[in-house]
Amino acid sequence: MLYPNRIQAALLFDQPVTQLATIVRDFQRIEGMRSGAQFNVPEENPGRFVRLFNGAEELMVTFEYCDYPCDTALFRPALSSAFVGIATPDIRERIARSRSHILIEVSHGVMAGVEDNPEIAAMFEAIGRPRAGATQAQFERRIAMLALMGRIAAEHAMPLAVHWTQSDMLLGGDLFDALAGNDAVPGALHIHPFLFGPHPAPGEDALVGIRTFGARHWLGREVIVQPSALPWATNLETIFAFLKIATMPGGYVIPDGDSFGPEDRSLSYRVRHHDEGADIGYAEPEPADVPFYELIPLRHVAHGFTAPDHVPDANAFDDRAFPVAVMPPDQDERMTLANEWAGKRRMAEAIGGRFEVRKAGLAAPAAPPSPPPAGGPPRTAPPTIGGHGPRGRVFGRKGL
Repeated sequence: MLYPNRIQAALLFDQPVTQLATIVRDFQRIEGMRSGAQFNVPEENPGRFVRLFNGAEELMVTFEYCDYPCDTALFRPALSSAFVGIATPDIRERIARSRSHILIEVSHGVMAGVEDNPEIAAMFEAIGRPRAGATQAQFERRIAMLALMGRIAAEHAMPLAVHWTQSDMLLGGDLFDALAGNDAVPGALHIHPFLFGPHPAPGEDALVGIRTFGARHWLGREVIVQPSALPWATNLETIFAFLKIATMPGGYVIPDGDSFGPEDRSLSYRVRHHDEGADIGYAEPEPADVPFYELIPLRHVAHGFTAPDHVPDANAFDDRAFPVAVMPPDQDERMTLANEWAGKRRMAEAIGGRFEVRKAGLAAPAAPPSPPPAGGPPRTAPPTIGGHGPRGRVFGRKGL
């Protein structure tokens, strides 16, 4: 679901926590200083539960202290993730030691996020009632507020572990505090990389792929990179570059078949769009249980990697100064192709980028790069994007 309304986190402790009222007061004070938000208290059970409401934004905030451990069954999906074990190697022992927890939650609207229930959402849609908090800006506002709530609680009592439910991320309290303090959204706290791949034969290097959880909340799809010889952390960096292009002001999702990478040409990845139910080649589940954007590595200079279908840099040209040989003979087809390139160039330039086209087997030297758009932001080793023409023979590359 895009921009889920009701987002939560659970903070696990190995001892009783008696500072709930102080945590809530500090949150109100700090959030008031940060954004000017003012809250009233429509519901309170001292030491156990506090509900706050900001009428100006229709933001509902709750803190709930539970003097008993969480239901550990809720952590099974997160604990199946190799990344969770890498990030916090003793996470299972931390959970076993927990004796109490604080639940924190943020939602937009007086309905406290019940519109996230599919049946209620369908009913509201049928009567034409807009869903509360259903914009990227409002979603990211909830993300930032929940992170602040968790960090303030950690200042008073550092949790053993934190379950950030939006991405099903399970982390040690100290690592959560560090990630929650990063203003990048979506960032490492919000995109959970589930790692997968075949068991290597003796003497072989492991090939590791990534299937995200959390990208759907911004893009409506998850992102996947098939098991690759490239380090998974390198592919994860590229996933975040892809997300940045899609979610930045004026940004867009790389079109199906296009490629992207830094303008210094040090790496390049192709993007494929897969609908739910598609067979995209990973082991579990199959077919795809949700729509995916697949990133396919074409080139990574730092790791000495070049895929067989990577089109050489020398075969690139500006779409406004194309070699005649690359164009189809029919005039209507030429116009369709030129218009497609022009549209993609406008999208790239709108975010300070550059568009170019590549064709396999092109013998002509590459045209000089086009100048940056007037008034555009500076471009220091930004990512690039590329694609294919209607016949699947011409490849494009857009740079940020």
